[in-house]
Amino acid sequence: MLAKRFGGEEGARSWVRALADRVAAAKDAEDAMREIADGIARDVDPYAFGVFLEDPGAHALVLHHRLAHGPLKDVPVAVHPEQGLVGFVFRHGVPLVVHDVARDPRYIRGPLADSMTALAVPIKAGRETVGAVDIESDEAWTFDASDVEGIQALASALGSVVARGRGTPAPPPR
Repeated sequence: MLAKRFGGEEGARSWVRALADRVAAAKDAEDAMREIADGIARDVDPYAFGVFLEDPGAHALVLHHRLAHGPLKDVPVAVHPEQGLVGFVFRHGVPLVVHDVARDPRYIRGPLADSMTALAVPIKAGRETVGAVDIESDEAWTFDASDVEGIQALASALGSVVARGRGTPAPPPR
């Protein structure tokens, strides 16, 4: 998806690096999430995109920033950490690509009726997984390894800002 949007893998890497730098320089997690959401909305415009952060008091992953075409754009969303693709990524701390969400029992259909493929990556503050970034497409087989790498870099930049806000040491860069 990113390579297609930015004229090849180098263009995608360059875009990711620039956005990750802006995210990492944000004053706090809220600004960092807004930076990611605005950049993806403006430059990528996927079917849906969201940043979920854990709310331990509510025992939920709460959707903080999003872009959605269709019915989700005005719906508040919280996902139980044991449910859905976002919950899976949060619990296991690993990225997940689903090429056909209709065939994956972890996928929560909800209002995103046209979603066909999904990519979710964990957000880590230090060693702790604190949330997940989710991006979805209404086209089949949208995501590849370079998309996983790019979205992980953005989630890592966000995680460093969350860690900084918590006073948690950030993990070393990859």
